[in-house]
Amino acid sequence: MSDRPILIVDGANLFLRSWAAYPTMSSHGYQMGGCVGFLKSLQRICREIQPSQVLVAWEGGGSRRRRSLYSEYKLGRRPEKLNRFYGDDIPDSEENRKHQLITLLGYLKFTPVCQVYVSDCEGDDVVAHLCKGPFNKQDKIIVSSDKDMYQLLDDKTRIYSLHKKKIVTADEIFEEYRIKMHNFAIAKAICGDAGDNVPGVKGVGFKKVASKIPILGGDQELILQDVFDFCQARIDESIIYRRIMDSVEDVKRNWKLVHLDGGMLSADQVSKVQYVIDTFTPRMDRMGLIRALVKEGIEGFDVEEFYYDLKCLVSNNQANGECNV
Repeated sequence: MSDRPILIVDGANLFLRSWAAYPTMSSHGYQMGGCVGFLKSLQRICREIQPSQVLVAWEGGGSRRRRSLYSEYKLGRRPEKLNRFYGDDIPDSEENRKHQLITLLGYLKFTPVCQVYVSDCEGDDVVAHLCKGPFNKQDKIIVSSDKDMYQLLDDKTRIYSLHKKKIVTADEIFEEYRIKMHNFAIAKAICGDAGDNVPGVKGVGFKKVASKIPILGGDQELILQDVFDFCQARIDESIIYRRIMDSVEDVKRNWKLVHLDGGMLSADQVSKVQYVIDTFTPRMDRMGLIRALVKEGIEGFDVEEFYYDLKCLVSNNQANGECNV
C-alpha cells in the first residue's frame, strides 16, 4: 500500500466554488468556469499533494433521512452568485450550472479519478462513509471548504481548505475555534447552520459556545446530555445557558442533521459505494478529453500538463499510455 494519502473531494463544494469564481467562457459563448476551475484546482492539488488515489463524492439528490427529520432542511437555500468578472450582461443560470456539471462528470471519466454518486444521499455522507469505512485506517485528505468536514478530522484525516488553499489539521482548527473536533457536531447543533436552513440557539455562535461551554474544548468526547447537564447547572449564570435549555429538542434534532459518521447511508447505498470503489479502473484517455473539450469550445486548457500532474494516480506502465476501462 502506498504511503501517499488518498484524496477525497467534496465534489459539489469544489464545483460550485469554481462555477461562481472562474470567469471562463467557451468559444460558443457559454460560461464554463465550473468545469475548467474544477479541473485546474484538482490538478493543482494533485501536484502539491501527490495522492495515491482521488475519489470525488457527488451529491445524490439530497438526504431523505434528513428531510424526514426536518422538512425545512436546505429549503430556500440561497444560490451561489457568479463572479463579477462575468459582467452584468450574463445572468446567473441554473440551466448553465446543470450543463456544466453534467459536462464535468463526462470529463472526469477520461481521468484516473473515481467518481462516487449514490441516489438520495448527500455528498457529505459519502465523504464521511469513505473516511469512517473503507479508508478509515489510511492517511487521507478531504478537499472542501465546508466546516461540516471538521468533525471528520483525526490522526488519519486532514483537510485541504479550498478557502485557505492549504492543508489544515485538527490542531489548527482548535486554535481557531477552541473546540475539539470530536465535539464539533455538538457545537454546530447549538449554533445551527444558516446555509442549510438549520436554526440554532438565538445569539449563540461558535465563539460564544466555546467560551460559555469550555468542556467542548476538552479531550473527552462528549454527548449532548453532558452539555445539557453543564448548562442546567449554570442556568442562572447566563441567558445563554437558559436559551440552550429552552431549545433542547431543537439541538437534539440539529445534531442528527449535522453529525457525520456515514450512518445516514442505508445498507444498499453502502453496497453501491463499495461496488464503485472495487470496480473502478483508472483512465488516462488524453484524446477523449481533448475531443470533449473541443466539442464544448473550451480553449487554452493544457491537457498534457493536466495529465502530467495526475500521473501520480496510476502506475508507471499505465501513465505511459491510455488506461481505459
